[in-house]
Amino acid sequence: MPLRSVVSFVLIALLAACSSQPSKVPEVDAPPMEPSQAPQSKSLNQLTGALAGVPAGSEVELALLEIDRDGQPDRLLSNVVLNGTGGTLPFVLQFNPDSFPKNQRVELRGRVTLEGQLIMLMLPRQIRTSASQTVGVMQLVPAP
Repeated sequence: MPLRSVVSFVLIALLAACSSQPSKVPEVDAPPMEPSQAPQSKSLNQLTGALAGVPAGSEVELALLEIDRDGQPDRLLSNVVLNGTGGTLPFVLQFNPDSFPKNQRVELRGRVTLEGQLIMLMLPRQIRTSASQTVGVMQLVPAP
């Protein structure tokens, strides 16, 4: 068999192999998801606002928390981490309205850290409804 025929045969065999359907890979059941990884509702609501006086280079964490009867955080509903810019810092905190508790206090709280040290706090702000809303410009106070 001439070399040209062998090369042609090999190329045709390679093309045929590439055009075939891929073999089916067996599906593996996914491990159970943690509550924090559970798919969220398709329609998220949000709290929007701004923080005044956030130092540049700082890290800001805002959290929407369910508060127990003793005034202590009981459950995290949502949070966001932002980087301070040295001025007013706008924020959007999305949350699932279905997870908003009934007959339980909910607060928006915030803290500012710089190089791992707590430097400022946001005074807690009670959030009364699960509707999207604007909370305005929030002031920070020095951490004790």
